[in-house]
Amino acid sequence: MKKRILTWLLAISMLGSLLTVPAGAAAVTKFSDVSDSYTATAVETLRLMGVLDGYGDGTFRPDTVLNRAQFCKMAVYAMDGSGELGRYSTVTIFPDVKPSHWASAYINMAARKGIISGFADGKFKPGQTVTAGQAVTILMRGLGYKDEDMGGVWPQSYMAEAQTNGLLKSTGITSAYAGLTRAQAAKLFLNLFEAKHGKGEALFNYKVGEEVYLTAVDGGKGTMTAGGKTYTMAHPVASTSLIGSKGKAVLNSAGEILTFLPITGSNGVSNAAVIIGANGSVAGLDSMAGNNSYQIYKNGSPATAADLKKYDVATYASATNSIIVSDTRVSVYYEDCKPSPSSPATITVLGGKELNVLPTAVDSLSKLKPGKQIVLLLTADGQVAGAEDANNTGARGNAMAVVSEKGDVQLVCGGALLNIGTASEYAGQVVSVYADKSGLKLNKISGGVGGDLLPKEGTLGGRKLADNVMLFDGGRQIALSELSQTGVNSGRVSYARTNWAGQVDLIVLNNGLAGDMIFGRAIVDSKYDPTTGKETDRTITIVCSDTEKYTVYSGNSVSTGAFVAASIKKSVNDRLMFTRFDTMSKLSNVSSSAWIGKTAVTFGSRTYEVPSNVQCYNDDTGKWMTLDDAKAYGDTMNLYVYDGVVRIVEIKA
Repeated sequence: MKKRILTWLLAISMLGSLLTVPAGAAAVTKFSDVSDSYTATAVETLRLMGVLDGYGDGTFRPDTVLNRAQFCKMAVYAMDGSGELGRYSTVTIFPDVKPSHWASAYINMAARKGIISGFADGKFKPGQTVTAGQAVTILMRGLGYKDEDMGGVWPQSYMAEAQTNGLLKSTGITSAYAGLTRAQAAKLFLNLFEAKHGKGEALFNYKVGEEVYLTAVDGGKGTMTAGGKTYTMAHPVASTSLIGSKGKAVLNSAGEILTFLPITGSNGVSNAAVIIGANGSVAGLDSMAGNNSYQIYKNGSPATAADLKKYDVATYASATNSIIVSDTRVSVYYEDCKPSPSSPATITVLGGKELNVLPTAVDSLSKLKPGKQIVLLLTADGQVAGAEDANNTGARGNAMAVVSEKGDVQLVCGGALLNIGTASEYAGQVVSVYADKSGLKLNKISGGVGGDLLPKEGTLGGRKLADNVMLFDGGRQIALSELSQTGVNSGRVSYARTNWAGQVDLIVLNNGLAGDMIFGRAIVDSKYDPTTGKETDRTITIVCSDTEKYTVYSGNSVSTGAFVAASIKKSVNDRLMFTRFDTMSKLSNVSSSAWIGKTAVTFGSRTYEVPSNVQCYNDDTGKWMTLDDAKAYGDTMNLYVYDGVVRIVEIKA
């Protein structure tokens, strides 16, 4: 079942990504182009299943239309088809879907399982827009509905039944012939959890529980607590904005929790905030909570009153009777506000970032005007709880951010992340954050706690990992369970931070190499003197993906097709040159049974680490692909190793 979820997530990942929010924070969509609550709920529920990748500009693009191949792949993942894909990759069912087509295995398998069919001319037309009627028919067949049981004319017969069984709930689909959008697809897949099944064998099987409160998510341990019961997560994530929400736990056949279906508006986090006035003080917390039996969480970890420091910000989540504390403060230039400085509802800072102002912060902000340098005190979900003049306060900015591999600057806000801008030159690094009149300012941070990271023992350099430890690999947030349980060498730990309890609560990993190191497939182009036959010029192009390649004039000896590691820089004449160039070691015909999850491989009595961003090349198609797709494509593969780490996976049927 875990394989189903991992592969299912890859299919759904095209639907978008969410801002990660800590325990007790309000469940609010962070997409600038998503306004309705059902779409927001659909995407957030899928994020809880592990969906983290999306568009770098912060949009969801809900109106983008999907094609038939894309939707077919999503449906196959939903029915636990990844383990069987290999047997369908070399057959041809439809004349326009050859084995070389990227989605051939998914389309062929879906056809054999009986959930899709072609057109009257025998073709599948994979690039054609998928209509709502086609998509609904595919999912209804997966729910156990049969063509022979449907009355009337297709696709109206399937659409009518889907309206009855709950599949079309709140999707906004009105025409069976219109193209299916990303927003509609998100809602359809969400509705699968509770849609009524047909009389035939269902390929989508989920168990939905009774209404309960979600009280804890522990990505490190891979557990989730709802209704007083702790479940093993089918796909662990580090944090979620749904904690404190009322809803239903969704389980698989093994009793693992897949996700949580919240009831819209059930969270109950108050708009009040208390700024801690002195170290260890709980003044105002009892009044805000209405009781004195609450649990305190600071930056997402359990804490006590003694852990509270002056200028910390506390809010209250009534659903879990929890005080949620953040210690994030950021020094900024006050750029603008709305509607007025005397009563601001939002404030613009950090080079154009608009932040929400809580009612309890209006008094302190009204004493400040645009054009001043100030310090903002932020709640755990990035709202302004208070402000101080930067020249007249002891509250100094302590803000830091992790920059993603795409260059997104992710402010660490309590135990959550808040996108505040882009800075590709700091990709994969940890930076301190502040802003002045000229804009956002970042400075690289390194060091912190040193030592080997041992996920199985839950330690880094002998220090205990916090239960909610935030982990980044190359700037991408991952779960602790995604790392090799054999451990990560200290050379890969570029930064690690401890919290007030001395536990490691934030870790940033690098690839263990120079920042300009690249890995790819070499293409050699030589030119010769027609008279002498001697080589006069040679270029080596290193192809790292379908869109990334580097061409260098070089005399290095290598053959086309070799996988290499190289370091590149510009020469004085502005040409690229190699400063390091090596052919990687090859592990041939590695069996799928040699893999330890997705993070390590045992071969020849040695275990090799596999980073989360490992590059995978399909030798049959000449295309680059994800690791999950590579493992599903064939039973054996070649691995290319550099400095003891697998950097390239080569697959062929």
